[in-house]
Amino acid sequence: MIPLVLLDLDGTVIGSSGQVLPCVWAAVGRVREAGMRLAVCTGRPRVGVAKRVAQRLGPSTPHIFQNGAMTAYADGEVVQLHALKEASTRALIAHARLHNLVLEIYTSNALYVERRTPLSEAHAALIGATAIVRNLEDVAENEPVVRAQWVVPTEQEQRATSLALTGVQVSSAVAPALKDTLFISVTAQGVSKGSAVRALIDTQKLAPENVMAVGDSVGDLPMLEVVGHPVVMAEAPEGLRQRFFTVAGVDNCGVVEALERALALKVV
Repeated sequence: MIPLVLLDLDGTVIGSSGQVLPCVWAAVGRVREAGMRLAVCTGRPRVGVAKRVAQRLGPSTPHIFQNGAMTAYADGEVVQLHALKEASTRALIAHARLHNLVLEIYTSNALYVERRTPLSEAHAALIGATAIVRNLEDVAENEPVVRAQWVVPTEQEQRATSLALTGVQVSSAVAPALKDTLFISVTAQGVSKGSAVRALIDTQKLAPENVMAVGDSVGDLPMLEVVGHPVVMAEAPEGLRQRFFTVAGVDNCGVVEALERALALKVV
């Protein structure tokens, strides 16, 4: 049995309904009873749906939020936190204002936007958070910004990413429940799902070859590349499906297949 499985949320555990299917919870119960540890590894913050899923998956295991910028227990201690430089955040804010784009700013426990739009409100509802309307420059000046995120229609990807910034890491993801929308995450340089997974594996005193990670997008690649058992969903891009073991789609309980595989595999 693989002792630790890391699970992306959107497109992996959470499908087009915006919820975790009953088949997944049934499988979670089986593998946890067998002694397997499960942890979230997501771009979402530790609020709303992500927090509730993390609580149920692993109440005593640290989870990775904010695309690796924050590792924390579902109900308590923050284990690791990496903030963006204030200058980077201010540059993103100026770019959002110039091009009239939705920019989300995340601190360790809150989500801020400068204005509400149908898209920003749809995303806040999806993740179960309340977006606080505030001058984002005030947030940048007074609070550590863990992550920034563009929430844009796919046709606006180039406009959002045309800002040239140094000292940051950029990755993209999608959510089946919000079609034709891109979530472009900005974290501090060197901070990714991969860096957070490496740190978590180390603190849990596990060998990477005895860890599984399950994802569905290019944004999950850093996580997939640092574990011994990378798994992707059927909806993953072809390049990922060619490289990694592939299971059924998210709405067809593909993650159950991954968990059953983890249960059957032997530790090296």
